[in-house]
Amino acid sequence: MIKFILSLFKSNCKCKDAGLTYSPFNCSLSGQTGIQGIRGVTGSSDVYVSGTLSVGGGNALGLIYKGPLSHNSSLGQWYTFTYTQSGVDDVINTSCYGPNNFGTGVEFVGSYKRTSTGKGALGCLYQGPLDGSGTWTNIVPNGGATKNVYVHSLMGGYAVGNYDTKLDNGFAFIYDIQNKSFDYIVAPDALTTTLYGIWHNGNTSYTLVGGYSQKELGDVSQGFIADWDSSTKVLTNFKAYQGFNSKVDSLVTHFEGITIGDGGYNVAAGDANKTEGGAAFVNIKRNKDGSFGEAIWTQLKYPDNNVQMITSDTVYQKNVLGLMLSKAGMASYLVQIK
Repeated sequence: MIKFILSLFKSNCKCKDAGLTYSPFNCSLSGQTGIQGIRGVTGSSDVYVSGTLSVGGGNALGLIYKGPLSHNSSLGQWYTFTYTQSGVDDVINTSCYGPNNFGTGVEFVGSYKRTSTGKGALGCLYQGPLDGSGTWTNIVPNGGATKNVYVHSLMGGYAVGNYDTKLDNGFAFIYDIQNKSFDYIVAPDALTTTLYGIWHNGNTSYTLVGGYSQKELGDVSQGFIADWDSSTKVLTNFKAYQGFNSKVDSLVTHFEGITIGDGGYNVAAGDANKTEGGAAFVNIKRNKDGSFGEAIWTQLKYPDNNVQMITSDTVYQKNVLGLMLSKAGMASYLVQIK
């Protein structure tokens, strides 16, 4: 889950200084909390936050928090989930990724693992009450010829994610929840493509974020934002970004989540190379012609010398949540940006 190594990094950077308020954000149950998604609760100031509670021995429970964003989630309530299906009794790991509103309950996408199928992750969707009594659906792209499936985010009837095969990694898909069908997305001239975030603009208009690599750039990858139309299935306004507006030949950059923002969208982002890296909050404005403008980066650094690494995994309005690693292990944090 830890993808990016944090240190202070600025190079040719259009960065914004901001007031940042950090706090831990962890489930009160015993285990290590990994936060992976967030969405506002309709008609409320509360949010749904999704994640995973690692309880040891390779076992994990899915997590959903409902309540206000507060220091260490002190004002809300946590719920645990385990993937269930008739005849399946060997699930050892359930992870909740992107949550969303679903009537008076919740829907979320994620992954699970079974002892009988090895270490590979399987994709899933849950819809129903917070008590876990709802319906689980398997999400199986590529006709099932996959090694790992991770479904990261959903909104407006569609979910996005990635899968690997036995031969290659990094294939992106969009899943139509109602029709249980798939569209496969490839960034321009891409060797690999990943999709991590989806935002529904209304009607058939969606905006996607993720990352991609190109053969000519080797191991280097770039974050991207693009529009997608659910009627025409066409990807438009594609634009690539490098971390902190640095050189394309030196970094690995990825966009992890998306929300509506000032003049456009706010994005959770990370970038890393062999020696330097960063977690960031990014604002990307939309130009008058519909294209995307420059990215304004805000560096994130948890204010504790014991914290060795952080990630920026999900974003809501001007709030970012992610993971932090210290000698004590893994935990999660919230940063509120003024």
